[in-house]
Amino acid sequence: MTTGTASDPLPVECFDGVPARPRAAALTVADQALCIDLPGEPLRRVPLRDVRWPERQRHGARVVHLRDGTALHCADAGRFDAWFRRQPLNESWVVKAQQSWRATVVATLVLLAVCGAVYQWGLPWVARASLALVPLQVDRELGDVALQSIRGEDWLAPSELPAAQQQRLRAAWAAVDARAGAHRTPIQLHFHKSRLGPNAFALPGGHVVLTDEIVQLLDGHDDVLVGVVAHEAGHVHHRHGMRMLAQATLLGTLTSVAFGDFSGLLATAPALLGQLGYSRDLEREADGHAIAVLQANGVSPAVMVTLFERLQARQRHERQPRLPIALGSHPADAERIARFRAAAGGR
Repeated sequence: MTTGTASDPLPVECFDGVPARPRAAALTVADQALCIDLPGEPLRRVPLRDVRWPERQRHGARVVHLRDGTALHCADAGRFDAWFRRQPLNESWVVKAQQSWRATVVATLVLLAVCGAVYQWGLPWVARASLALVPLQVDRELGDVALQSIRGEDWLAPSELPAAQQQRLRAAWAAVDARAGAHRTPIQLHFHKSRLGPNAFALPGGHVVLTDEIVQLLDGHDDVLVGVVAHEAGHVHHRHGMRMLAQATLLGTLTSVAFGDFSGLLATAPALLGQLGYSRDLEREADGHAIAVLQANGVSPAVMVTLFERLQARQRHERQPRLPIALGSHPADAERIARFRAAAGGR
């Protein structure tokens, strides 16, 4: 703020707590001080550094606050703003920014960029770091509850596959898993008839569900089914479900802090686990795990191309989209096929 000479007076109401009712007063600014003229009293001078000026806005009375608790009210906002502009006073950069549409647009874009960066990189990093503090027992307990929740919502019906076929596939996976030696969490295979079509998905704690439809789609190609299970086992091994749950919980917490509603945040966790999709990066990580497991067993990763060919043929035949293998957002089929073929030496 700068110095100046006495200015034109501004009529206000003074609330200083001395009488119970406000008193009429007049304000002027001179020599780095706000001068308050109260009838019948000596002129009161308040250093400008002890004055808190109101922010300029479209509506509402203007209230000047002093350090001693005195409040000076001006009901005529337009008159106050015009008087203020004539004084040797400078508004703060914050107030100026609030009154500028350009600054508002820039601030909005910066806020959106920060929110996007937090969502894209911040939440995944915090979720991954926080899992180091969460024991695997939590994965198992949440996975058990999530599986029961999904079954209870009629997503999954009892399998119609012959018991001998189910046992053969479980034995095939157990042999592959033992040779790979890659899983600290035992994988439990579950077979279910489902309205999801040819599909497979993993839950924390080692639950991997294969639908009857995907088993029938790949009938005679047990090595491909083993690769499917290896992909889902990668999700379990890297705790992708827990990471996505942690991200969703963190996001829900941030939203609750912003809007003040924490109701149902934790109660929906089991159902949320059954519906979360994985990011493309997590799907690529699971594909890498499947490649490693197949290679450890002397199986060419190129066998997985059969899966994509049959899924694409089914989609063309039914002329409608189907959910891709596992619930989630996957990289393009062409990218995945190329990767599996490259891992097999280009064959």
